[in-house]
Amino acid sequence: MVEKLEVLTEDSRHVGKSCAKCEQKLEIGAEIVECPRCHAVHHADCWKQNGGCGRRGCAQVAKAVVGEKSAGDGPPPPIPPHRILLGLGIVLAVILVSILWPEPPDPAAGRTKIYVLFEASLDEQNELNRIINDFNAESSDIYIELQTSSRSMIENQLVVRMAGGDAPDIFALPYDRYEAMLDQIGAMYQLGDSDNPVYGVQHPSQLRVISIFVHTPHPYEAVEVLRYLLQEMPRRDLTELKEQAHILDPEYMVDVDTFLSLTE
Repeated sequence: MVEKLEVLTEDSRHVGKSCAKCEQKLEIGAEIVECPRCHAVHHADCWKQNGGCGRRGCAQVAKAVVGEKSAGDGPPPPIPPHRILLGLGIVLAVILVSILWPEPPDPAAGRTKIYVLFEASLDEQNELNRIINDFNAESSDIYIELQTSSRSMIENQLVVRMAGGDAPDIFALPYDRYEAMLDQIGAMYQLGDSDNPVYGVQHPSQLRVISIFVHTPHPYEAVEVLRYLLQEMPRRDLTELKEQAHILDPEYMVDVDTFLSLTE
């Protein structure tokens, strides 16, 4: 069914009817379209703008009486060759810069790098950075790189990094997670001897255990760094805190002074 365009005359039966789209009266001389499906009448412009019948529920689309396509219809104009060349030049320049741009110098500057992963608040992180910066400024053989994490993420982060061969050399865990990781994974480097095994050191100011990763490629340097950190980090008496939390010292952990005497 195809619609037809007609002009209303005085004797047309559609004069005075309402347009199915805009609901305005159809007047003499107006161009109209009658829907061939439901016979609703429309202003010709309303029919064109709607792309067919404007009556609710009617599926008739415009076939013969259609509006002109807008200037934006149809395929886009071709891109000028000079713009294509300009785009290729920009892409090539970016690639060359990424390849040839010099990498920033390694702050370790050839020194053995020891990675330390701690849970730390902003204030604690600032204090650790101060301590570590002092060490890095003086040491000619070892460079410490501090990495921090949240309590909820540190264990998962450790497990993933251990599996990927990218574990930190030194890390700290809460008491319960230290014991679980020691039992399940055996991830800690032995700090004592076979008769008196030690796998962790009491954190100077938190209920945490600091350990060295069992597969660290630099065990002697890691021990030296751990000794330095334990001597420089602020200390706090944890006795009352342990009593309030009803926490006992985990196995194979020693206090700071015992560790320092073991590793002299």
